[in-house]
Amino acid sequence: MAGSPIILTTDFGQIDEYVGVLKGVILSINPQAAIIDLSHGIPPQDIGRAAEVIGRNYDYFPDGSVHLCVVDPGVGTGRRIIVVRACNQLFIGPDNGVFSHILETDQAAEVYELSNSHWFLENISATFHGRDIMAPAAAHLSLGASIDEAGPLIPTDSCVTISIAKPLVSEAEISGQISAIDSFGNLITNIEAAILIDFGLTPALTIGIKSHMLQFHQGSYAHLPDNRPAAIINSSSMLEICVKNGNSAALLDVGIGEKVMVKRE
Repeated sequence: MAGSPIILTTDFGQIDEYVGVLKGVILSINPQAAIIDLSHGIPPQDIGRAAEVIGRNYDYFPDGSVHLCVVDPGVGTGRRIIVVRACNQLFIGPDNGVFSHILETDQAAEVYELSNSHWFLENISATFHGRDIMAPAAAHLSLGASIDEAGPLIPTDSCVTISIAKPLVSEAEISGQISAIDSFGNLITNIEAAILIDFGLTPALTIGIKSHMLQFHQGSYAHLPDNRPAAIINSSSMLEICVKNGNSAALLDVGIGEKVMVKRE
């Protein structure tokens, strides 16, 4: 019996052996585990990006899924490892803010400190708790082990959370920022479609970034003009700045944190 699927989110990339080893540990405990890679392209140590990726995508997976997040710059320190039961799913990772979106979304979330050493590998490295502690726990939970076995229930408000930058909205404008850049060079803002709809989502909107003023387009990438940056609503319902068949981050020389202004013409 395969049990619940295990969804991986890490900052390991695809060059080194780390992702493969995580999967090997999981399969050693649950040989039929369904393992899904959500992302291994989180920028190194970028807790905020990990929180965003998990928070915006967990609900595409079935109830009972086990999410394993290994973005852990504090590995080897006294930071806790936690198991969160929220949104009808389970989340395992370091207590460093990677589950901030989840805890904000589900006010009835339960959090357990992972301390059941019977689930861990025999030899625990000081630098790879993802392999030695978190992956085995994910495998046991995927097989139906009770979350109560993970360790003691702890207060949700004792967990580390990170502030999630929200856009500022006024009658005249929306002030947001670039929160992520994908592998295509698309600039993803922190401005949700719902905010734009309330503001007045029309082609008359203009988007300012650095010295550039861009037009908003309703539709897909294929409908954009060639070689010109433009703004659209992406598949995660976020305002995105892109270039048809190009790289908007390189063209505009823009990085994460750059200010974005939305105004009506």
